[in-house]
Amino acid sequence: MSTEISPESAFPGPRRVFQKLNEKPLRDDLIFYFAIVAVASVLFMMLPLLTGETAEIDGLHLIWFLVAGTLIVLVQGLITGAVALLAVSLVEHFFLLFVDVHREFEQTMKSTVYALSPLILFSWAVLLKIPFAGLLFLAWFCLSTFFGVRIFHEKSKDRAVFVALATGVVLAFYLHRAVGI
Repeated sequence: MSTEISPESAFPGPRRVFQKLNEKPLRDDLIFYFAIVAVASVLFMMLPLLTGETAEIDGLHLIWFLVAGTLIVLVQGLITGAVALLAVSLVEHFFLLFVDVHREFEQTMKSTVYALSPLILFSWAVLLKIPFAGLLFLAWFCLSTFFGVRIFHEKSKDRAVFVALATGVVLAFYLHRAVGI
């Protein structure tokens, strides 16, 4: 009996990962997405504490400020996350119409969930002005969108590249200050 791990099972490629994600229902993907949004929202609230830029509030007022602030930022983050998911999904689906999409909008939302999740979770890097973080995130978004369209919509490489780049250009246009373009 061999205990060796094959390279394919140790490091599955993006194609295999997206194929496994395609088997899951959209509900699980949305739960994952909104969990990421909630974590990122709490991180944004805690960012001033971690960088030492806190307000001069002492004692019990600081606790209430943190609790109320966290709840407000969490609700605001969930609403913004829902709007961002819908907006980017609509843009991606719009470009999919040019390449003759035959899949439902749910497949587009699945693709968008996995393209936006890392951007949302690590967006603090842009706020901390880490060099080229925005461009790196944009490249990651385009690559994730490519695999999402390729697997979830079963499109050819050239059509998936078109949709990924077109959606990335629209996203870069609206977020050009954050991306650094």
